[in-house]
Amino acid sequence: MEKFVENIMAGGIKMGKLVKKIIVGVIVFIFALILVLNTFVIVQAGNVKVLTQFGRTTGVVFTPGFHVKAPFIQSTVNYLTRQVTYETSDETESSTATFKDFVIDTTSSDGQQITLKYTIRFSIDAKQAVWILNNIGTMDDLVEKVVKAESRSISRNIPKKYTAAQLYSKGVFDIQEELYNTLKETFSKNGVIMDDFLLRKIGFTDQYFNILEEKQIAQERIVVEQNILEQEKIKKEQVIVQAQAEAEQITIRGEALKKYPQIIQLEFIQKMAPNINWGILPEGVLPFLDLAKISGGFGDITTPQSNQSSGSDSTTESTATTIFEETTTTVE
Repeated sequence: MEKFVENIMAGGIKMGKLVKKIIVGVIVFIFALILVLNTFVIVQAGNVKVLTQFGRTTGVVFTPGFHVKAPFIQSTVNYLTRQVTYETSDETESSTATFKDFVIDTTSSDGQQITLKYTIRFSIDAKQAVWILNNIGTMDDLVEKVVKAESRSISRNIPKKYTAAQLYSKGVFDIQEELYNTLKETFSKNGVIMDDFLLRKIGFTDQYFNILEEKQIAQERIVVEQNILEQEKIKKEQVIVQAQAEAEQITIRGEALKKYPQIIQLEFIQKMAPNINWGILPEGVLPFLDLAKISGGFGDITTPQSNQSSGSDSTTESTATTIFEETTTTVE
């Protein structure tokens, strides 16, 4: 019985030593793992890491790849060198930008309230990563102090140089270009490369849209009135031209009648009543016949016979001459 107890106690001692060895082994493994993790550095593509030692920069920048550093006493600060986006939006939750923010509120030069929604595509200049860490801070500090602060400040000030009408029309391209040039210069001084500035939307109040609508209606009314005025001018010119043409026609007709008075006789004959189908003409006058009214040949046309008696001939000629002279006198 005593030996059995002694064996159990001996086994317990051996088990305790084994547990201690296991614990020590686990501790050594964890320490070795931590040592390895703090010794080897892997930099992903599109990133750089600035090496620091006891909190101070060493001037070394790790580019994408595998690197080694002193464990525990050295550390790294990561910066994004690939293109990232900073965006202002009403719905930041639905935005897919790398860094999100709310819209900008500002005013135009004529006091209209406007909002700006824009997107900035930028990246970090890897050559200035050490300077950025020494003067600005981490990547988040850079976005907060430079990208966000500068873009929001400049975006509030530049639109104040433009009227609401300019911002609503082609002036939007001018303000976008001015914002891009101004921010690009400011970003460059702080180690940020701005690839593009996209002014997505300039928002106006409902009151301004109502004013625009009323203005548009007034302009359309002016255009209509101008068109009516132009039409009246054209009508007036047409009346003048027509009167001038009639005056010229009267003048030409008067000159023609003076030169050819026989035209009066011709017009008198043409304007005779349509039911008159015959007439007595003086000797030597050529008659005008309306052939369209003549049907059934020339049977109905009666001409004076040359072999009639001299008395009858004299009487007929005398009568015809008298009628023609009276007619001519009346026309003149």
